[in-house]
Amino acid sequence: MSSTSFQVVYDGPALSGSTIDVRELAPALLAFGDLIEQANITLNSGRASVALRVNASFKSGCFGIDFSVVQSLVDQALSLFKEPGVVSAKELAEELGFVYEKVAAVGLGLLGIIKWLRNRKIKKVVLLDNGRARIEVDGDSIETERITIELLRNFKLRQALQKAITEPLEKDGFDSVAISTKPEDGFIVIGRNERQYFVAPPADEEELADETVNANLQLVSVSFKGDNKWRFFDGTNSFYALISDDQFVHKVQMSEENFAAGDILNVSLRKRQWLEADVMKSEYEVLKVIKHRRGMAQLPMPFSENGDTADPQSD
Repeated sequence: MSSTSFQVVYDGPALSGSTIDVRELAPALLAFGDLIEQANITLNSGRASVALRVNASFKSGCFGIDFSVVQSLVDQALSLFKEPGVVSAKELAEELGFVYEKVAAVGLGLLGIIKWLRNRKIKKVVLLDNGRARIEVDGDSIETERITIELLRNFKLRQALQKAITEPLEKDGFDSVAISTKPEDGFIVIGRNERQYFVAPPADEEELADETVNANLQLVSVSFKGDNKWRFFDGTNSFYALISDDQFVHKVQMSEENFAAGDILNVSLRKRQWLEADVMKSEYEVLKVIKHRRGMAQLPMPFSENGDTADPQSD
């Protein structure tokens, strides 16, 4: 088991009484929990678990929070020895850039790299022979640890940073967020004018599937709003689908088509799936309505054609 601690101080006129609305504090606390968890997942790949504990501390004119990071090896058989590949709780805080000396001296750690980037687009990341990496932007570059690059790439971690830093600084009366593992040595300070640097970049999308099939869909709800998204049931799942068959939509608008519960549409259905960060998403589109089948239940009857009066019960 390893542990470390760090302090976060929110400062500004809104905090002059060393108080904060719990509805404003809670998202930030949860975000720091997500931040530590994602850093541990990125650097330790499931070999260790972490828990973030909090104690409130107060200073005149601001609101400080003391965090403790407690890390345990998943395999307790390794507890007698330090697993060579496991990044300790203390090292997690260092790689996140919570150590003042490290960030102030050479601009390393995640916070230092984000402050250095200032939302500039990364042109290239060069993996160096010495085990480090060089980040290149237009007319400028900086070296850092390769694991810092991995933290920088973690979308959920970047979202947690946005909630912990950017969103509080968007509120009136919040001027800065300061973080440090050793407050007596100094804080890494993020001012209100730097808050946009910590907004999570949009997640890249990876196309997984895009197919068009013939399908029978049962109507669940019909929408007459501008987006033309109706809800359907395919026998297993219910979902919303965009109706892009203009001819069918026109008939609906002209009251040439009417619907009842249980109606079934035979359609040409497009289904698209993609990966956004690590979350799979799907969307459906009805390209053409081929047939509209009424859903009312009807008992079968022995109808005959052309005056055929044969006894339906006879062989």
